[in-house]
Amino acid sequence: MSDILITSEYFGKFSPEARELLCKAGHRVIDNPYGHKALTPEEIIPYAAKADAMICDLERINKDVIDAAKKLKIISRRGVGVDSVDVDYAAEKNIAVARTLGVVEPPVAELVMAYILDFSRKIGVLNAHMHDGRWERCECHSVFGKTLGIVGMGKIAYETARRACAFGMNVLYYDAVSNEKAEKAFGAERKSFDEVLAESDFVTVHLPLTEQTRGFFDYPTICKMKESAYLINTARGPIVDENGLYQAVKQGKIAGAAIDVFDCEPKEDSILRELDNVILTPHVGTFTKEIFIRMDVVAAQNVSDFFENKR
Repeated sequence: MSDILITSEYFGKFSPEARELLCKAGHRVIDNPYGHKALTPEEIIPYAAKADAMICDLERINKDVIDAAKKLKIISRRGVGVDSVDVDYAAEKNIAVARTLGVVEPPVAELVMAYILDFSRKIGVLNAHMHDGRWERCECHSVFGKTLGIVGMGKIAYETARRACAFGMNVLYYDAVSNEKAEKAFGAERKSFDEVLAESDFVTVHLPLTEQTRGFFDYPTICKMKESAYLINTARGPIVDENGLYQAVKQGKIAGAAIDVFDCEPKEDSILRELDNVILTPHVGTFTKEIFIRMDVVAAQNVSDFFENKR
């Protein structure tokens, strides 16, 4: 029997299915000792010694946590990013790191398209007018024929391109390598970074957070975009310099932005709150009931499969 420590804030919140999967496989589940709360490393450490496996969200599984978890064999992330896990140190300790690949891509792509549609059709503005008792229209635009620029053509970006194509948008992308599948399926065109910025009506960020991508979108970079363009970030907060974005939007260098991720989370004091043409959401790219249940199941299955293969 293996002990599975749940450090995740949301594991099991909407369905017991994943927990039952682990129990049926003969594992003992140690529930998040703080309930549905995001844990700090200091809160995880007292319980880490018991864990053969951990199922986590974005809480930091750092060197101190790993050192405290003497029995730990696998870290199973509910999500695809691993910037919250010290993967190099985990590898040194021969600890596997698993992700819920193939689950989170559609809802994040949906959110990107929701931003694009809101910017174009002014749904929020028009709804506010009607609730104020004002039959007042404003200038709107069709997304048909507009250009979406994708920075980083990974799996989430691919699903975003699929949806943009369905709306009749042109798709440009910048990546270190070509994505022939996206090019064939959606007519996506690979261009230089500066070309993507200069030619796109919407620029959506889909890069992993690394030392190379931290602050990738700073003020001078953002200013390379069209003045009529919008920047969208559903990847990781530190990739976009918040102060640089604030200045660019405030000065009219771009038309606006949609930000779902922040340099530290939760963040309730962003300077971007001052700007009416910036949409702010609290990291909800994957935050749907259906996807949360699916992420739970895949994260649990990753753990179960790991120990089954070890037998």
